Amino acid sequence: MRVDLKPLQLLRQPVFLAVALSHFAVDVFNGQTGILLAVLSLPLGLTNATIGLIAMIYTVVGSLSQPLFGWLTDRHGGRWAAAGGVIWMAAFFALAGVSPGYWPILCLIMGALGSGAFHPPGTMKAAQVGRVHMGGQMATAASIFFLFGQGGLSLGPAIGGVLMDYTGRPGLLLLAALAVPVGLFTAWAMRPSAQTTEKPGRDPSAGPAAPPPPADFALFGVVMLVAGLRTWAQNAVTTFAPKYFHDLGLAARTYGVIVALFMGGSAIGGVIGALLSERWGRRKTIMSACALSALPFFFFPLASGAWVYPLAVLAGLLNGAPHSILITMGQRSLPGRAALASGVVLGFMFTAGTLGVYASGLAADQFGLARVLQANAVLGLSAALTGFALRSERTRQQPAKVPAGD
Repeated sequence: MRVDLKPLQLLRQPVFLAVALSHFAVDVFNGQTGILLAVLSLPLGLTNATIGLIAMIYTVVGSLSQPLFGWLTDRHGGRWAAAGGVIWMAAFFALAGVSPGYWPILCLIMGALGSGAFHPPGTMKAAQVGRVHMGGQMATAASIFFLFGQGGLSLGPAIGGVLMDYTGRPGLLLLAALAVPVGLFTAWAMRPSAQTTEKPGRDPSAGPAAPPPPADFALFGVVMLVAGLRTWAQNAVTTFAPKYFHDLGLAARTYGVIVALFMGGSAIGGVIGALLSERWGRRKTIMSACALSALPFFFFPLASGAWVYPLAVLAGLLNGAPHSILITMGQRSLPGRAALASGVVLGFMFTAGTLGVYASGLAADQFGLARVLQANAVLGLSAALTGFALRSERTRQQPAKVPAGD
């Protein structure tokens, strides 16, 4: 029997709570990358270019491995990929905290595989709980799952900075010790005997179940393109806004708050966008949010004084609104391969964001950081225009129970 729950009551579902806490833990580790490389830069003599290269390799390893883990999850289940991803990261970040010489860099890159392993099954399971327990509201459930991840990315650098200020690299051992129980809880919550039936019970009088619809690869490609454009804009802000405001003479704590507000707005926007999409329609929500994001993106680098703070929040909120909607649309477009779809979309997003930031950096050397940050408005408008192609989305659920969204 299906019971509709309010969004926050999802946390009463052990499986959802487990993957949400695991997402937080995984992204706390992901948030240590810059802090750890900064700590290693002096003893190892790392240049800025080397730090950037290592960070890019870390992102690419975590991104490109996601489709593989998604495929494995669809074939063999996601219990050990999800739980093992957390424990794997804990182990290799702990080794990075105590290893000598250049070994911490190798441990860091190896740890990225844990992030790649966790995200496809974690995302799939979060959306699945939304479908079963929230009347098909997959995007809303996924948005809360991603809210935990954004929280980890936001708090991770602050937590790691404090730990390494007081204890040095061995402070990572404490993070690892706290993460291992989360991974074990996930393995327990996702045990076969505890799994909720994926599909609501059917009325036997309704006749044989209809075969699943065919894969919609055209829709899947559009979803990836829109997701890549908005991720490029997000990464451009988090990478170059600190440098831009630093050059204007602002203190590090000031532009740190600006970026934190942008990311916080993105996390909240993901939940608001998902809720709107369940009532207003997925395509309309995506296109409207992307188009409207052009305004705060354009004025963000031009603002002075206190105006920069609400613009940062608004840009993050609008840019982040389509995130979970796009992920669940990708899952719907590949019926029966939800984990693979999640892995491909997330992997493409992270990779596109990394390559896009490199392109933005090249453009900044030619045209200046202000114009590059303003160019995020063009990315938002491009994503909105690309969203017209999302009209091809087919209904994946029974209309009486799950709105088609368009």
